[in-house]
Amino acid sequence: MTGLKKALLPYGTTSSSPSIVLPDTALFLSERGSLTKNFFDNAVELLNREYEAIKSLAVLNELVYKASYNFVPRVGQRYHLYKKTDDSYLLSMIENWTAYEFIVSVEFTADSVWKDVSSF
Repeated sequence: MTGLKKALLPYGTTSSSPSIVLPDTALFLSERGSLTKNFFDNAVELLNREYEAIKSLAVLNELVYKASYNFVPRVGQRYHLYKKTDDSYLLSMIENWTAYEFIVSVEFTADSVWKDVSSF
Protein backbone atom coordinates (compact mmCIF):
# COMPACT_ATOMS: atom_id res chain seq x y z
CA MET A 1 0.00 0.00 0.00
CA THR A 2 1.09 3.47 -0.61
CA GLY A 3 1.60 5.85 2.29
CA LEU A 4 -1.36 7.96 1.26
CA LYS A 5 -3.81 5.07 1.39
CA LYS A 6 -2.47 3.86 4.79
CA ALA A 7 -3.11 7.28 6.30
CA LEU A 8 -6.78 7.08 5.35
CA LEU A 9 -7.40 3.72 7.04
CA PRO A 10 -9.45 3.84 10.28
CA TYR A 11 -6.97 1.50 12.01
CA GLY A 12 -3.24 1.31 12.41
CA THR A 13 -1.20 -0.91 10.10
CA THR A 14 2.01 -1.23 12.14
CA SER A 15 2.78 -2.84 15.49
CA SER A 16 3.47 0.57 17.03
CA SER A 17 -0.05 1.83 16.14
CA PRO A 18 -2.55 2.30 18.97
CA SER A 19 -4.41 -0.86 19.85
CA ILE A 20 -7.90 -1.38 18.54
CA VAL A 21 -10.36 -1.23 21.45
CA LEU A 22 -13.71 -2.84 20.77
CA PRO A 23 -16.73 -1.02 22.15
CA ASP A 24 -18.54 -2.57 25.09
CA THR A 25 -21.63 -3.82 23.26
CA ALA A 26 -22.87 -5.71 26.32
CA LEU A 27 -23.11 -2.45 28.26
CA PHE A 28 -24.89 -0.77 25.34
CA LEU A 29 -27.36 -3.65 25.04
CA SER A 30 -28.10 -3.75 28.77
CA GLU A 31 -28.63 0.03 29.00
CA ARG A 32 -30.64 0.39 25.80
CA GLY A 33 -32.49 -2.84 26.39
CA SER A 34 -33.80 -1.63 29.75
CA LEU A 35 -34.75 1.75 28.24
CA THR A 36 -36.59 -0.01 25.44
CA LYS A 37 -38.35 -2.31 27.91
CA ASN A 38 -39.46 0.73 29.94
CA PHE A 39 -40.75 2.41 26.77
CA PHE A 40 -42.87 -0.60 25.80
CA ASP A 41 -44.05 -1.19 29.38
CA ASN A 42 -45.24 2.42 29.55
CA ALA A 43 -46.91 2.13 26.14
CA VAL A 44 -48.76 -1.01 27.23
CA GLU A 45 -49.81 0.67 30.49
CA LEU A 46 -51.16 3.65 28.55
CA LEU A 47 -53.07 1.38 26.17
CA ASN A 48 -54.52 -0.58 29.11
CA ARG A 49 -55.73 2.64 30.76
CA GLU A 50 -57.28 3.79 27.48
CA TYR A 51 -58.92 0.38 27.01
CA GLU A 52 -60.41 0.51 30.52
CA ALA A 53 -61.73 4.04 29.91
CA ILE A 54 -63.38 2.97 26.64
CA LYS A 55 -64.79 -0.15 28.30
CA SER A 56 -66.34 1.86 31.15
CA LEU A 57 -67.72 4.36 28.63
CA ALA A 58 -69.35 1.48 26.74
CA VAL A 59 -70.93 0.16 29.96
CA LEU A 60 -72.24 3.64 30.78
CA ASN A 61 -73.71 4.03 27.28
CA GLU A 62 -75.39 0.64 27.50
CA LEU A 63 -77.01 1.68 30.80
CA VAL A 64 -78.23 5.00 29.43
CA TYR A 65 -79.54 3.57 26.16
CA LYS A 66 -81.48 0.90 28.10
CA ALA A 67 -82.98 3.54 30.43
CA SER A 68 -86.47 4.85 29.90
CA TYR A 69 -87.07 8.49 28.97
CA ASN A 70 -89.80 10.46 27.21
CA PHE A 71 -87.81 13.09 25.34
CA VAL A 72 -85.35 13.36 22.48
CA PRO A 73 -81.89 14.08 23.92
CA ARG A 74 -80.15 17.21 22.65
CA VAL A 75 -76.43 17.42 21.99
CA GLY A 76 -74.56 19.19 24.77
CA GLN A 77 -77.44 18.93 27.23
CA ARG A 78 -76.88 17.46 30.70
CA TYR A 79 -79.15 14.65 31.88
CA HIS A 80 -79.29 12.52 35.02
CA LEU A 81 -79.55 8.76 35.30
CA TYR A 82 -81.53 7.32 38.21
CA LYS A 83 -82.19 3.78 39.37
CA LYS A 84 -85.80 3.02 40.18
CA THR A 85 -86.97 0.67 42.93
CA ASP A 86 -87.68 -2.08 40.38
CA ASP A 87 -83.97 -1.97 39.32
CA SER A 88 -84.77 -0.31 35.99
CA TYR A 89 -83.13 2.96 34.97
CA LEU A 90 -84.65 6.34 34.19
CA LEU A 91 -82.97 9.21 32.34
CA SER A 92 -84.24 12.58 33.46
CA MET A 93 -83.67 16.30 33.04
CA ILE A 94 -84.40 16.73 36.75
CA GLU A 95 -81.31 17.23 38.90
CA ASN A 96 -81.22 16.16 42.58
CA TRP A 97 -84.39 14.12 42.29
CA THR A 98 -84.90 12.36 45.60
CA ALA A 99 -87.59 9.95 44.39
CA TYR A 100 -84.96 7.64 42.88
CA GLU A 101 -81.36 6.65 43.48
CA PHE A 102 -78.96 8.92 41.59
CA ILE A 103 -76.41 7.05 39.44
CA VAL A 104 -74.61 9.53 37.18
CA SER A 105 -74.96 12.79 35.28
CA VAL A 106 -74.35 12.44 31.56
CA GLU A 107 -74.08 14.63 28.48
CA PHE A 108 -75.18 13.61 24.99
CA THR A 109 -72.41 14.23 22.43
CA ALA A 110 -72.60 14.86 18.69
CA ASP A 111 -71.36 11.33 17.96
CA SER A 112 -74.30 9.85 19.93
CA VAL A 113 -72.15 8.85 22.89
CA TRP A 114 -73.16 9.55 26.47
CA LYS A 115 -70.30 11.08 28.46
CA ASP A 116 -70.05 11.06 32.27
CA VAL A 117 -70.11 14.65 33.56
CA SER A 118 -70.79 13.94 37.24
CA SER A 119 -67.42 15.20 38.42
CA PHE A 120 -67.44 18.41 36.35
